[in-house]
Amino acid sequence: MIRNVIPMWLSVTSGNGFVALGYVYLWLGFRRYTNTFTPQDYRLTLIAPLLSLMLLIMLKIGYVPAIRSQVVSLVLAGLAAMSIKLALTNRKSNETGRVVFAIVLLIVVISFLFRAVTVRLLQGNSGFLETNLSSIFLMLVCCFYLIGIGCSVMLITSQWLQQKLFFNATYDALTGIYNRYALTDISETFILTSKLASKTWCLAMIDIDHFKAVNDNYGHPVGDVVLKLVATKIQQCVRNKDILARYGGEEFVVILSDCSLDDAKNWAERVRGVISKSPLTVGKLKINVTVSIGITETTPADDSLDDMVNKADSALYNAKNTGRNKVSSYLEVVSLNSILV
Repeated sequence: MIRNVIPMWLSVTSGNGFVALGYVYLWLGFRRYTNTFTPQDYRLTLIAPLLSLMLLIMLKIGYVPAIRSQVVSLVLAGLAAMSIKLALTNRKSNETGRVVFAIVLLIVVISFLFRAVTVRLLQGNSGFLETNLSSIFLMLVCCFYLIGIGCSVMLITSQWLQQKLFFNATYDALTGIYNRYALTDISETFILTSKLASKTWCLAMIDIDHFKAVNDNYGHPVGDVVLKLVATKIQQCVRNKDILARYGGEEFVVILSDCSLDDAKNWAERVRGVISKSPLTVGKLKINVTVSIGITETTPADDSLDDMVNKADSALYNAKNTGRNKVSSYLEVVSLNSILV
C-alpha cells in the first residue's frame, strides 16, 4: 500500500492540500473567464496550506480519521459551491455549458456533504484509499467529477468560440457597431418587412471629412479613436428601430426606419451639427471633425440595399464636391443633373 511508502502525515496533508488548491484554481479560472478576476483573488490559495496545517495538527493531536474527512469534505464543498455561484451569475441564455458545469459541481457538493454526515456512521477507516463503502463512493464521485468537469469545460470553450465568431462576423471590431456584412444580412429582412407594411424608409451615408489628414497629422491610433468617437455620436442620435453600421474606412451607413426624406434631412443635419459643433478630445488633443452626409429615400424601384447605397453615395459625392460639412439628398443630385443636361 501507498501508506507503506509515504508517511501518513505527508500523504494526508499534501494530498488534501493539493485537492483544495485544485478547486481554488478552478474558481480562479472561472473568474478570469467571466472577466471578474482581481489580483486579490489569489488570497484564496491560502486555504490549501491552511487546510494542510490543520490536518497536520489534527494528526499530531490524534483526532480520529472520520473528523479529518469531515473537515476536508466541508472545505471542498464550500470551494465547489463558490464555483457554482460564479458559473450561474450573469449567465447568458445560450451558455448551457455553464449550467452543465454547475450541475456537475452541485452533485460533487452533495456528495461531499453526504460524506461529511455519514463518514462516522459507516464502518471501517474513512481514508480515501480504504476499501469500504465511503471510500468507494468518494472514488466514484472523483471519477465523475473529472469526466463531468472536462466535458463541461469543453462545452463552455466551444460556446465561447461560437460567440466570438458571431461577434466578429456581426460587429465592427473597432467601433462596436454592425459591420458591412451584418448590414447586408439585416437589411434583407428589413426591406422585405418594410415593403409588406408599405412603409417609407431612408438611408444615410456618412463620411468623415479629411479623415486621411487626421491619420497623417496625428497617426493611425488617434484616427482609430476619432472613428470610435464619431460612431458613438452617431449612435446617440439613432433610434432603437434604426440600423447603424460601419460600411468601410471612415464611412457609416444608417437605415432610418419609417422615415420620410424631410425627416431624414432634419436628422442628418442634427447629426452633422452634433459632430461639428465641438472638437473631439483624444488624450490632450482637441481635433475638429466634420462629416458630409448623403441621404436617399426608398422608391418602389429600389429592390436592394445596393440600390439605396449607390444613390446615397451619389448624394454624398455631391456633398463632398460642394464644400463638405453638409447634407445632400439624391433628389438634389437628380435635379442638378437634369439642369446640366
